Amino acid sequence: MNKEVVQPKAMRKPTAPYSPGIKAGGFLYVSGQVPVNPQTGEIVKGGIEEQTRQTLENIKAVLEAGGSSMDKLIKCTVFMTDISEFSKMNEVYRSFFPKDPPARSTVEVSKLAIDVKIEIEAIAIV
Repeated sequence: MNKEVVQPKAMRKPTAPYSPGIKAGGFLYVSGQVPVNPQTGEIVKGGIEEQTRQTLENIKAVLEAGGSSMDKLIKCTVFMTDISEFSKMNEVYRSFFPKDPPARSTVEVSKLAIDVKIEIEAIAIV
């Protein structure tokens, strides 16, 4: 099985040793995305709503660069540093999946790699 790295043109290349996405076997595996503006490299300002929106936009960019789309997502894993903000995150998340949302797990973590409230990884069909 061959694999192909997916790197959106508008997104800065990661400084850590990972790829934003990997296409293999008819699937696109999206690495954990965080609420960083892809053009500036800055964490978006605001609360969980703004951070969730930017994180999902980053996932969308990786999916589109890899020949997939949000409606082809089959699984997401959401990592949150404050599960008490779940309902606020869920409102924004729901707006990205008005019909047939992907399977999902949401877990609270004590800390993420950078100082953000949320990280989401995803798997989609290509």
